[in-house]
Amino acid sequence: MLCVGSYTAEEGAAGITVLREHADGAFDRVSELALPDCSWLAWHPRLPVVYTVHERAEGAVSAVALRPDGSVDTVLGTVSTGGAEPCHLAVTPDARHLLVANYGSGSAAVVALDEHGAPTARTDLAEHSGTGPVEDRQEGPHAHMVTLGPGGGTVAVTDLGSDTLWSYTLTGDGRLERLAASRLPAGTGPRQLVRTGDPARAHVVAELAAGLLTVAEEAPGVFSVLASAPASRHAGDNLPAQFSLAADGRLGLLSNRGPDTIAVFDLTSATPVAIAEHPLDAAWPRHFAVAGDRVHVAAQQADAVVTLRLDTGTGRLTETGRLRISAPACVAPGPAAG
Repeated sequence: MLCVGSYTAEEGAAGITVLREHADGAFDRVSELALPDCSWLAWHPRLPVVYTVHERAEGAVSAVALRPDGSVDTVLGTVSTGGAEPCHLAVTPDARHLLVANYGSGSAAVVALDEHGAPTARTDLAEHSGTGPVEDRQEGPHAHMVTLGPGGGTVAVTDLGSDTLWSYTLTGDGRLERLAASRLPAGTGPRQLVRTGDPARAHVVAELAAGLLTVAEEAPGVFSVLASAPASRHAGDNLPAQFSLAADGRLGLLSNRGPDTIAVFDLTSATPVAIAEHPLDAAWPRHFAVAGDRVHVAAQQADAVVTLRLDTGTGRLTETGRLRISAPACVAPGPAAG
C-alpha cells in the first residue's frame, strides 16, 4: 500500500490518495480523501493509521484510519498545530506523541495521541527566532523538519530560516525542554536532518546552499559540520529537497528541484561521494520514499508519482512506471511495503 499526500489548490484534487501495488509493480487507486493540503504523511508504528499535516495559514494535523483493503475508514480527529503552514511530522516510537514542524511560523508542536492513534490535544509549542542572509527565504525562523533521536527521547528541529538545528528533550507528558542550538554556516538553509546507522553522525539537506552536509553529534543535540558535497552535478539553480538512505545505509539519495534529478551518494567514507544522478523527466521532485529496491517520487509540478528501481551495487536508477496524481507532495509506503 502507498499513500500519496497532495496540495489541493486545484479544484477536485484529493488530499490523500491510497494506492495498492500489484506483483508486476503497477498501482491501482483504492481510495481518495478530500482533505486540504496534505503535504506530509507518516504512518502509526503499529496501527493502520496515517497522519497528515494541513499546510495552511492556520495549521492542523489529522489522523486517518484505513481498512485492510486500503479504503478510508474514518478521520479519527484533527488538532491545531498552533502555527502556520506545517510541513512535516513524525510519530514517536511509543505512539504517544506526534511532533510537527510549522514552517510558516517557525515553531515545533507536540500533539498527544490516544491508544487508537487519534490526536487529542496539543501539549507544547516551541517557538524559535533568528534570520539568515537570504532575505526572501530567511527573514525569520522556518521550521522544516522534526527528527527524533534514538528511542524518541530527543528531538532536533531543522530551521531553514535561521540556519539552526534546535534540539530538545521530549518529556513523558509531551513537553519540549531545550538542549542546544547548533548554528550552521550562514545561508545553508537547512531543510532536513537525517540520522544514519551511526548514532553520532547525520546528514543535513542544505536547501539554500544546494548541498548535502555531514554532521557529527558531539553531545546530545549538539551538531557540528564534518563535510559537505554539492547536491547535484548540474549547474544552475537548484533547491534540493528530500534525502533518504537505501536499505543498507551505504547509499543516500537526494532529490534536486530545478535540475529535476535524483542524485545517489556513496556514504561509506567521511565525505558523501556522488556516484550517479538520474534525470526524472518530471518536474519538481519534492519528496520520495525508498521501499526496498524501489523509489517512489512525488514530482509535484509534473502531477506524477514516478517509480524507479535502484541498483544498490551501482547506484543506477531505472524508471518502472508513473501514475498521474495532482500536485503530489509526499509518498508514504505502508509498513508492509518497506
